[in-house]
Amino acid sequence: MKRRSLLYLGISLTVCAASSFVKVAAQSPTGVTQRVQFEKGRFSTIVKGAVGLGNKDTYIFRVRQGQEIIMDVVWQGTPVDPNEDRGLSGFSFVQPDGTIFEDPQDGYFNAALTGDYRVIIAQPQRLSSPEYTFKLTIR
Repeated sequence: MKRRSLLYLGISLTVCAASSFVKVAAQSPTGVTQRVQFEKGRFSTIVKGAVGLGNKDTYIFRVRQGQEIIMDVVWQGTPVDPNEDRGLSGFSFVQPDGTIFEDPQDGYFNAALTGDYRVIIAQPQRLSSPEYTFKLTIR
């Protein structure tokens, strides 16, 4: 009886340890997701953030059809390996219908639809700093 109890205890501890390991391994920072808020009477805002390589920050904002969307992402860091510079903008623009513009070189769009638009910011390459400034203007 004592052997069986010890066996069950050992199995239980092994299962608990394994499930704890799986949870820890699955928990990785993925970045932030937030709705952009404009101060009353303002049509432009600046968001400062930082996103590690492999993670993404997502900003959501509502726009009416026909409005102009102007955005710019400026990275504070410099490429760790200058030979790795691929000329990528570091952001993707997603329309309400799911159309994605990856690494656009122009940060100017006319809203084709009314709805929630998203900007997804990710490091375009290894940088000396993960910090960025995201400026969004809607008019």
